[in-house]
Amino acid sequence: MRGSALRSEYIRNLTILVTGSASAQFIALALSPVFSRYYSPHEFGLLAVFMSILSALSVIVCLRYEFAIIPARTVDDASALLQLSLKITLLTTLLSLAGVTIFNLFFSGNKDLSNWLWLLPVMTLANGSYQAMLNWANRHKNYKLISRYRIINSIIANGVILAAALLGYITYGLLVGFVAGGVTAMLVLYISIQKSNAPFAFNLGNAKLRETARKYDVFPKVNLWQAFADMLLINGVIYFLTFFFSQAVVGLYGMTMRVLQAPFNLIGYSIGQIFLQEAAHQYHEGKNIQPLIKKSILRTAVVALPIVIILVITGPDIFAFVFGDQWRESGQFARILAPWFFLDFIRTPISQVPVIIGKQRQWLAWNVLAIITLTISLAACRIFNIGITESIMTFSFSQTIIYALSVLWIYSSVKN
Repeated sequence: MRGSALRSEYIRNLTILVTGSASAQFIALALSPVFSRYYSPHEFGLLAVFMSILSALSVIVCLRYEFAIIPARTVDDASALLQLSLKITLLTTLLSLAGVTIFNLFFSGNKDLSNWLWLLPVMTLANGSYQAMLNWANRHKNYKLISRYRIINSIIANGVILAAALLGYITYGLLVGFVAGGVTAMLVLYISIQKSNAPFAFNLGNAKLRETARKYDVFPKVNLWQAFADMLLINGVIYFLTFFFSQAVVGLYGMTMRVLQAPFNLIGYSIGQIFLQEAAHQYHEGKNIQPLIKKSILRTAVVALPIVIILVITGPDIFAFVFGDQWRESGQFARILAPWFFLDFIRTPISQVPVIIGKQRQWLAWNVLAIITLTISLAACRIFNIGITESIMTFSFSQTIIYALSVLWIYSSVKN
């Protein structure tokens, strides 16, 4: 009876998150063919560069204390971690504002670059607050709030992007829409949490926060570097393309990532959120979580495999038909990257297992290995001066192998 009840709860929670994710992704996907005809690869390249810089800031925005909120053993610790994360977010935002100011005063000769860099501190504050509050809501199983956040984010972001396109504000339409969606949804998430059954208040003194910071210092000491490694794996290619190819090429690659991440994030994100909560709970009760990991791997593989097969067979034609012929090369990129995304989709939900079981250092070593292989692949592409398609083939192959091996390691790491 207990097992049946747990399965029923899992399905109910998954349905709530998938519904929210599906609605958000449907809005984005439905409007993508429209956006691709208004915005050129150049504008999408600008958005890709902005998001890659933001992702680097997002790694350090809370010093990873936000990810200790769910596995924290007591409610008091979780509350302290939330407040600590939000205070660190504010400090990081101020530092990013100072950094942007200094860069624009002394180093930037590019007017376009100077203009959109001012949006970075805004999104740093929004992202840090969102990440901390999202984990608080997840700990308390407020999946409806999480689902609502994703829908509002998508509606606002895509609505502003569409309005900017129709009004002719093309240059920064994608960026402004992205920022508007993130800020608005973060505010709605805060208000919703405060009205829920798990509100929070800034009622803890600095002594308690310092004590909590020391108690969970493994997160900034180890998990921070792990997250930074993950970020480099995702955005290292963007940085490489930005330096050695045109912004239009970055835009083509950015569109590929945008489309590939949509279906994979649709269910993968939802499975990952629930998996993290369930795995932490079962582990703290002394249960073997290997069966839970196996189920996650099988579920994500079943979802991803049909998408991968379709992309490999008809990727370029699908992109050309849906987005216009200027995006056909993005479809070729998608065909090449499909195996890597397949393994990444499987790996992402279970990637927090090392955090739960206290093997962050070993997991960091795996990601350092992945970064080394990616760096070698990209360096080889530059040394031999090969084209963009061959470059993507090279690093996609190397990362597919590393990701497959890391999934096997995660599964075997909890055997005993």
